[in-house]
Amino acid sequence: MPQIENKDILGCLLRSTIDVIGRRTSESYANIFISKALKELSEKYNFLRFIEIKGTKYSETIERVNIESDVNNVENKEIGKATNDLMIIITKSMGKSAGYYFIREIKETLPFDYEIAIKQLGVDLDLLQLQFVTETKEKFKFQIENYDVLIYSFKALFHMLDREFDKDTAILALTDLVERLRTQYPILEKVKINDIRSIQGVDPVNIDKEVNSIDAHIVGEAIQRCFQDLNKYFNERSSISLVNELKEYLNADYLFKLEEMGINLDVLQLSQMLVFKNVLKALVDIINETTTQSYAILLVNNVLRKFEDRYEYLEKIKIDGTRFSESFDAIIVPQEIDSIRASELGRGIRRIMEDIIGSLGEEAGSQFITKFKKRLGKAYLLRIEEIGVNLHLIELKQNLRW
Repeated sequence: MPQIENKDILGCLLRSTIDVIGRRTSESYANIFISKALKELSEKYNFLRFIEIKGTKYSETIERVNIESDVNNVENKEIGKATNDLMIIITKSMGKSAGYYFIREIKETLPFDYEIAIKQLGVDLDLLQLQFVTETKEKFKFQIENYDVLIYSFKALFHMLDREFDKDTAILALTDLVERLRTQYPILEKVKINDIRSIQGVDPVNIDKEVNSIDAHIVGEAIQRCFQDLNKYFNERSSISLVNELKEYLNADYLFKLEEMGINLDVLQLSQMLVFKNVLKALVDIINETTTQSYAILLVNNVLRKFEDRYEYLEKIKIDGTRFSESFDAIIVPQEIDSIRASELGRGIRRIMEDIIGSLGEEAGSQFITKFKKRLGKAYLLRIEEIGVNLHLIELKQNLRW
């Protein structure tokens, strides 16, 4: 990977931080806030005086973050210490405005190579996020039960549907959701959506308190599925992000409880483009374990070409073998793939995987799914299962062939 200069690393991180703060407040507030934090730390780290936050309030041609090239002469260790301190100051100063996922959101906006470069400076954003979660856990003063989580979650969904569409849509969408999923998730029998248009003075949702006697992870599975289905609903009909809205609406105590129950909001936010890139990266890496990287890339590219007549969206997808070791950008997946129906994308991924596993033979293919799961990670596994890629069935089908 080409060396990225300190100036560019800091500029990228600061712009991402301004964007995340700006979504919660305003861009002008974010600019002032970051400038103040930099000034506060400049007494300890002199090189921070080389950084100026200008903002874009008056002209789109003005670079928001101006950093003098002198910062490139500063030792990486010093850059890392200052950046760590800056992120801690920002998070603590923002308080409740920071939000439970503040640091994680900053990380998600960073290009892959910059994320690595920042970590090489000694700035571990995952560790900072963990520290924030730990502090939140210590402040977890009161007991939240299944009943509380269900009430809070469904009221949040009702509020968002009502605000984005209207009350009629909110009632009908949630009623349909609960009735449709009851067979698969019996816990939803304890949930009743009230038609508050005809019944005055009642809450939009009633929950039977018997839910407190049910295993929290069973409740969590039902809530996760409700969030997933409503996220699809929003994606098809609205430009706003349900996940971002949930993170803003739910307070830190409830967000922490949701994670305890196994609910992963981040998985809802993974774009189809990012999912496909990570699937292809995992496929190449696994094949590369028993052969050369160039052959692994060739094999995956050939399979993509094999199915492009059946799945037209595959035509523009390819892996650039000359850049694969240097950058995630070597996996070329156009943004338009996000507009492809999820089920169609799932079918394509499934056929690609089946073809590759079948071509490897029994010895290499028998452990492929196990390795793939480890490579891809939990969040992406949840996402591909959501779009119809059943890894268990793929494994069974291949075992029957051998």
